Amino acid sequence: MEESKIYRRPLHDVSNELIPIDQTTNLKQQKRRKLSTTTYLSSSKNTMASIIETMNSNSKVQMDDLIQLKQDKQNDLYNLNGEIWKVQTQIPDLELKIEKLNSKLQIVKTKFQSLENNIENLNIVKNHKIKSLHDSMEIFKSTIDKSFNEKLVKLSQTYEDKVTNIINSNHSKFKEEEKIISDKIIILKKSLEDYSQKHLDKAKSDCEATLKSEIQDLKIIHEEKIKSIDEEIQYLNKKIITLNEEIAQLEVQQLNNSQIINNSLNLTLQDLNESLVKVTSEELALKSQLNTLSNSKDEECNKLLALKEECRQYNHDIEIYNQQIKDEETYRRFLHNKLQEMKGNIRVFCRIKPEYENIFNHQIQSMSCTDGLKESLIISEPKVIQNSKTSSSPIKKSLKSYTFSFDKIFDENSSNGDIFEEISQLVQSSLDGFNVCIFTYGQTGSGKTFTMSNPNDGMIPRSMSQMFEKIEMLSSSIGKDYQLYGQFFEIYGDDVRDLVGIYGDELNDDEVIKPDSDINDIKMIKLTSIEQIQQLLDHATKKRATAATMANDVSSRSHSIFKVHISSYSKELSKYNIIGSLNLVDLAGSERLAHSQVTGIRLKETLAINKSLSSLGDVIASLKSKSSHIPYRNSKLTYILKDSLGGDSKTLMFVNICCLNSHFNETLSSLRFASKVNNTALK
Repeated sequence: MEESKIYRRPLHDVSNELIPIDQTTNLKQQKRRKLSTTTYLSSSKNTMASIIETMNSNSKVQMDDLIQLKQDKQNDLYNLNGEIWKVQTQIPDLELKIEKLNSKLQIVKTKFQSLENNIENLNIVKNHKIKSLHDSMEIFKSTIDKSFNEKLVKLSQTYEDKVTNIINSNHSKFKEEEKIISDKIIILKKSLEDYSQKHLDKAKSDCEATLKSEIQDLKIIHEEKIKSIDEEIQYLNKKIITLNEEIAQLEVQQLNNSQIINNSLNLTLQDLNESLVKVTSEELALKSQLNTLSNSKDEECNKLLALKEECRQYNHDIEIYNQQIKDEETYRRFLHNKLQEMKGNIRVFCRIKPEYENIFNHQIQSMSCTDGLKESLIISEPKVIQNSKTSSSPIKKSLKSYTFSFDKIFDENSSNGDIFEEISQLVQSSLDGFNVCIFTYGQTGSGKTFTMSNPNDGMIPRSMSQMFEKIEMLSSSIGKDYQLYGQFFEIYGDDVRDLVGIYGDELNDDEVIKPDSDINDIKMIKLTSIEQIQQLLDHATKKRATAATMANDVSSRSHSIFKVHISSYSKELSKYNIIGSLNLVDLAGSERLAHSQVTGIRLKETLAINKSLSSLGDVIASLKSKSSHIPYRNSKLTYILKDSLGGDSKTLMFVNICCLNSHFNETLSSLRFASKVNNTALK
């Protein structure tokens, strides 16, 4: 405001020199009005500063009160935490039972923390609003003052320069014209001395007329210039009046803005007061809740102590029941193993493939022997045998019968479900920690793969379904954790091929112990569901080596082995250990070369198959004679199955036969091999 006064003086001084005397009074009145307006603005600034200072002081008092309130609340909270800690140290074993009380306390803490946050947020909002309003006022005032001063300075300087230029210009012109006239007079005077008196009078009169004319012209020009200056001064006066009106409007606008700011501050203060009242009421409610919790603390503690005693008794009873279940499970395993040993560690079942035309005579009989109840199969040669070497006419021959005894014989009407009722006991033995091997043997096309891998009720899917159910039951009853891992591979000649391939993820080295060093390259996957088993079977079936022969259009040219490792968690070692295994083996079809009539690669395959089956027979014969050396290494098949053929292993062989007349010799060969196995005792 002091700068505006400095710039107004030169403008008024210049105006006083140019404006007529009757306008000087109006200018002085306007100057006084401006000074009064300046005084009013100064007083408004002081009033606003005092209001802001008062609000800041009130806010500081409120902040101190809220801080004190916060400190009191924190002290109350610390006291409450101390009491809760005492309760927890008295009854540490029942923390779960005091969840309700702790949840209530947590709600109280949450509400209290929320109140603290609300108070802090309100303070922040209040301070922010006050600071924002104060900054807005300062910016607004400085903007108005700066704008007004700039406009005033600019106008003052402009019009002062214009007036000065006009005066200086006219003054210099007057001087120049006066000098010119003086020079002319001197010249005329000199000329008059040369002329005669006659001419002097005439020249004088002409000169006076010329001078009068020039003086008149100059007077007119000067009057026009003075008139123009007067009009310019009037315009400047009107401009000053307009500026004064704008200043008055700005002052009114500033006053209105000050009122709006005051109203906003009052509303903010009112909101803060209402929030403070709300916080105070919530504080009282929290204190009431704390008192209620404190009163019910002793009662809850007594209840929790009673519950603790009940829980201790329940835990004791549960330990007794768990021990009884473990003892019963151990005794069940003992009895189950005794039963399996009484039935025989090597058992042979026979299954007859259903055929309804061109079949030879066969019948099943029950028989008693020293080893218990067995079943016998009596087959008779076909009535007519074709002699293809000498003649195309049939030759009559006396019929010969053959009798074979097995542990169980399934006729043409038996289903896979009937067969699995017998196999399920061996699956249980594998879960009890024994090595079990179940394999199907027989000629090509006798139903081995159907028995072992049929998707609906084959031995592989039914066995895995039983194992998943038993593992889940044991886990819930005795709390023992089991895991199943599987390998699916084939033996083609002397090569071991993985049938899993890219299916499944490989396991980490620390997830399972690799059991068989000779098949370490075979992928081992974790078995989790029957759906996964079915997908695995489909994948392996597509990859298995098959070919067409004279005996069968689709003949398996390899032995397929599905090996399941059962592992149990060891608390001492903190890892899973292999405790048992289940081998489900689908042997390649046994064929006589005269019947299959293969050549080339198929001939080599047949020779390798028959050699491995012969080695299997030699191993069984050695076990029967209790030889000191068992030739497991004679073939890859017997070497891989050695753990399931000796010791306390459980082995079951299915001999699958076909009753067609054309397959009689192959059936007879299969039955003789199975009978040899059935008369073997494990060493």
